[in-house]
Amino acid sequence: MKYKLVFSYDGSKYFGYAIQKNEEHTIQSVVETAISTILNTPTKISASGRTDKGVHALNQVITFISLKKLDKDKFLHSLNKLVPNDIHFKTITKVKDDFDARLSAKSKIYEYHINIGEYDVFKRSYEIVVKNLDIKKMHACAKLFCGTHCFKNFTSRPNDEMGFIRTIYSIKFSLKENILIIEFKGNGFMTYMVRKLVGALISVGQNKASIDEIKNYLDKAERDIFSLTAAPNALFLRKVNY
Repeated sequence: MKYKLVFSYDGSKYFGYAIQKNEEHTIQSVVETAISTILNTPTKISASGRTDKGVHALNQVITFISLKKLDKDKFLHSLNKLVPNDIHFKTITKVKDDFDARLSAKSKIYEYHINIGEYDVFKRSYEIVVKNLDIKKMHACAKLFCGTHCFKNFTSRPNDEMGFIRTIYSIKFSLKENILIIEFKGNGFMTYMVRKLVGALISVGQNKASIDEIKNYLDKAERDIFSLTAAPNALFLRKVNY
């Protein structure tokens, strides 16, 4: 039987989501160990996607196979007891065998938090501080990225089975007190892609790059990766839509 889990995590102390060859402390390794302990058998999990070192998730989605029917409430309670308190499981549901956490996803939503006010020592792991941004210019630049494009110059991924083609459905800006939240909704995002798009928007907002320069990176036939990658700690996987 296949089960779907939705959970949140603070990625500050982890070497990203995926298991690493030389680093054991990843979200995947901790979660797989906990589930395997409860089921009393080695169990692999599949996720909607990977997050980088230091990136957080509000609603990550994973699936796993259990040979026996689970008492879902009991399982969820036991799981939250076993994992550290910077990981929290919210829901568990039984799904069809053909459900795939990554391939079945219709869209993903990420958000990036920029503090445009005073530095807050207690939020340093969840936002970056950038002052004097021209948000109007950032809005204009964001329009370049919406739609279906080749984002080969906005990812560190060396190659891609889809030719680096992705669709961004929307990029929205909201201001809550002094926190500028940039929301990206798309059909998928490659390694560092959101962070490089944010880097481009910040460069324009600081008048360090023009909108035409960013457009040139998007339109270039040759590979010329945009250099600025925004810090990981202010990025959140907010939702996966199915």
